[in-house]
Amino acid sequence: MVLDKNIKRKYYLQNYDPNWIKKFDEIKLLLESLFGDKALKIEHIGSTSIFGMKAKPVIDVLVIVEKIEDFLEQRERMTLLGYQWGEDYIAPNTQIFFKMANDKSKTENIHICERNSLKEKQFLIMRDFFRTFPSKAKEYSILKEKNHALYPEDYPAYREAKSSFLEKMEQEAYVWEKTKNLCK
Repeated sequence: MVLDKNIKRKYYLQNYDPNWIKKFDEIKLLLESLFGDKALKIEHIGSTSIFGMKAKPVIDVLVIVEKIEDFLEQRERMTLLGYQWGEDYIAPNTQIFFKMANDKSKTENIHICERNSLKEKQFLIMRDFFRTFPSKAKEYSILKEKNHALYPEDYPAYREAKSSFLEKMEQEAYVWEKTKNLCK
């Protein structure tokens, strides 16, 4: 199934839920058994991985593989587990699988990225930045609430309304990452 990022749709935000960590742990165990040693790393990413962050209740998981081709053989097994394939929905040379609830809302996103790819780096640096700087996470949560109030049934407009803030945060996160690495 190819996802269309530009379709207007309703979405929900909720306050941080510590059960998101437990849900990630369950998903991680499943993926470890499915991928074996082809999964070099499995990480909880996205807003549900950041303490105190308001988020859509969708668990984002990052699976790092050596080569995307190594993962594609698992596609059929993922669909048997109830996941739908979204191809390179997020970025070229990545893959995504997602799971839907009965009401057609997403509950899980499984992002597959190659080791040392730009997308892997972006996912992890942004997560670590927001975890390290709770005031930035709070600022982002407030913006999400504001944008949700403006666009409760138009997810593309919501996403667009927060894009300049996220670009700014990404620039700050990369500067922080470079500074952090210089201090090692």
